[in-house]
Amino acid sequence: MAYVVPLRGLIIFFCLLHLHVRGIQGVNTVCLQKMTQYFYDNVQPKQGKKNFQYALAIAVHQDQCTNEKSDIQNEFNLVDAANVRNLLNGKIKCDLCTSSKNVIASRPVPISKTKDEHAEHVLLYPVGTSLMDKLLNEKSNADCVVFYSYNSPCVKTCLQSADSILEGLRNWMNIRKEKSNVFVFQDVWQNDRRSVLEQEFKNINAIVPLYRCMRTNNEMKCQKCVENNVVVSFCLPEQNSVLFLFQEMFTSTFELWSVVSELFLPITLSGL
Repeated sequence: MAYVVPLRGLIIFFCLLHLHVRGIQGVNTVCLQKMTQYFYDNVQPKQGKKNFQYALAIAVHQDQCTNEKSDIQNEFNLVDAANVRNLLNGKIKCDLCTSSKNVIASRPVPISKTKDEHAEHVLLYPVGTSLMDKLLNEKSNADCVVFYSYNSPCVKTCLQSADSILEGLRNWMNIRKEKSNVFVFQDVWQNDRRSVLEQEFKNINAIVPLYRCMRTNNEMKCQKCVENNVVVSFCLPEQNSVLFLFQEMFTSTFELWSVVSELFLPITLSGL
């Protein structure tokens, strides 16, 4: 005897299935490369041939992240892109500055003569009242949020210090647990070691899917950075050169000497 599933049960099942698929839906790398190419061509702050570090977050419909025929200009047109670029070139933050109020962006912000607040941190903090919180509140129904940084988050400040961005990333994910989200960077921050980056990239990817979109021969190519808990080489710098390792050793020696000097100089002076 055939078992008949009640219609109400089928409706509930398919609704739950839809929510599950929506929650795990990935990002199409072709869509991502088109989007990041658009950022590079129309938003990237620069002076001459020098590109400046900046971070940007945009909230869009799902098609922009999954449909290869989508056009980002439908949600972030050239006029708005030029306005964001002009603000960034003037070292001014974009606080929902587009006509659709779906974009935030910033360059690093000086907080002292020797220290900057890094661009990623500017967008994600303070947790609860950040520019990212404002964007997510303004665009609570957005299907996909892309967080873009020209450089990968630096290990020393962005990932292993009191100014780590990880809690800000967790806050973003806690707000949008059942929707598509992606963190993407273009260049690898030049001062970070390959071996250290591997673990830190895994830490980011454990919170939000991490991608790299890299320009090769003037063409943007994108790839997911972590597969089966292994960081792909596409997302890592080339093996560190002997010169780089020598510079690292020299820097560590200098820092050690500075600490020793601070400890023993007062003792020496007191004996005079």
